[in-house]
Parts: sequence; C-alpha cells; structure tokens
Amino acid sequence: MSDTLLYQAANTIEANMIVDVLGQAGIAARIQGEYLQGGIGELQALGVVRVMVAESDYGSARQVVDDWDKAEPVIDASIEQAAASSDRLESAEWAPIPKATASRVLWGVLIGAVLAIAVLLVSASV
Repeated sequence: MSDTLLYQAANTIEANMIVDVLGQAGIAARIQGEYLQGGIGELQALGVVRVMVAESDYGSARQVVDDWDKAEPVIDASIEQAAASSDRLESAEWAPIPKATASRVLWGVLIGAVLAIAVLLVSASV
C-alpha cells in the first residue's frame, strides 16, 4: 500500500493541524518534508511540507480536509457586534477578509512573532 499526496501545507504547523483533524476522523496520515522547511537558511522552503495518506483513505481524507477548510472559526458574539458597529465596515474602500482566510493570516502572524522572538533570544545570547 503506497501513500498519496493529500495536502501541500504552508508550514509544519498547518500540516500538524491537518494530521490531527484526520486522526480525529480515524484516518492515519503522516507529514513528509517536515524537517526540510529550514533547508534554505532563514527563508522558508516552499512546497516541501506535505500531508500523505494511504491511497485507500484518500477519498474520505479529502472530504475531511475540504470540510475543515470550509469551516468558519467560532467568533465571540461581542467581537461580531463590535465589528458590525464599526465605521470601517460602512466604508466602500475597506473590505473584510473572509473568516477562513483571517484565521490563516492570524496563524501566519503568530508564527512570525514566535520566530522573531526566537531570533532575538538567540542573537542576545551570542
């Protein structure tokens, strides 16, 4: 039985989230290329982190990932009310980011902040 490519992740965190979601659905998956991400120095190597599943599980795994990708994050009602009353929402120049994209942007910002702190700590200790 051979593995097949299910998902090409932006980074190892996204790949691990997908593997966890698949595991919750009873589908075994593995990450390929997880340790190659830093292979080109400080720049992230793109397209090397992949989520692989058995060929026999591909159809059900694809459905799980598609459902996960379409799901909207749960947002506190007070945040929605504040956003709805904001003047920026009334402006034609400002368009809100779709909720699914906003969660990925948030993950990117968090990962960037953690990496920046790690670089500062390493440079301070040298």
